[in-house]
Amino acid sequence: MSIQLNNKVDLDPEKKLEPFVRLIGAEFVEFIFERAPRKVASRVSKALDHFSKAIQLTGVDEEMGAIRCIAAEEELVVAIFEALKLNAANLPAHGDFIGRYKNHYVKLSFHPVLSQFRWILGDMIRNGITFPGWENLITMRLEPVVDEGRVKLRMHKEDGQELVALNPLDVSISCDDLDHEDVVEALFRDFEVEIARQSGMTVRQFITARAEFRNTLLYATDAGYAAMADRLDELIEGSFSVAYRDLLWALAILLDNKPAHRNWGLVSQFVGLYRRVLSHSKLI
Repeated sequence: MSIQLNNKVDLDPEKKLEPFVRLIGAEFVEFIFERAPRKVASRVSKALDHFSKAIQLTGVDEEMGAIRCIAAEEELVVAIFEALKLNAANLPAHGDFIGRYKNHYVKLSFHPVLSQFRWILGDMIRNGITFPGWENLITMRLEPVVDEGRVKLRMHKEDGQELVALNPLDVSISCDDLDHEDVVEALFRDFEVEIARQSGMTVRQFITARAEFRNTLLYATDAGYAAMADRLDELIEGSFSVAYRDLLWALAILLDNKPAHRNWGLVSQFVGLYRRVLSHSKLI
């Protein structure tokens, strides 16, 4: 058996990049590959390779396609881990979970936590923002753009007049008058409620089941072996594509951006919630 190292990425969006391009657009996929250091870009490239091959397995070997999709998600998470490591001086401490980058449970816990932030912030992107007392007078629209070598959120009026381009990391989730630690705990309680509503599981049960899905497909037990009940195209459309989109946006935003303070803002709150989920699930 022999292995050949492939360290080149075809930046033609009509070719190899297309599966990711349709999720976040050519400009941002090309930005990731052009700006990301080699140790980050190589993980994104492998994720793209897994995803592209999974698509080709639709109707051929659906279970192996799902396993490749899971591997693609894990590779994107590791790409984000590497980006965090490279910018460690500007970001909150994260060595406790970064050091477990080979643990499937740790990697597959990442996107459920990220989706909690996407759910909170997504409405702001879709519907714009306004200010108390101005709700019926003015709405600001936000759109991601590549500006001065970084991904920013461009704020503009409904008539298109640009006001300012924001660093997405200079944003913080507030909840009444709660301080940082209490906001993270409130986010965790909301996370528990949402997991129970959607799956009927506890957080720990959900994280375990998500990570064990891969092993359930791969290996038999004394009682026999399991077969995948879902169609691969439905899993790709309804689950994996959503995860890849969120992870790619998170990675693009992390490249060359830094928060105003390492222990303030979205990254600090995300790390706090992610650590809370991992510790609750006995993973760290």
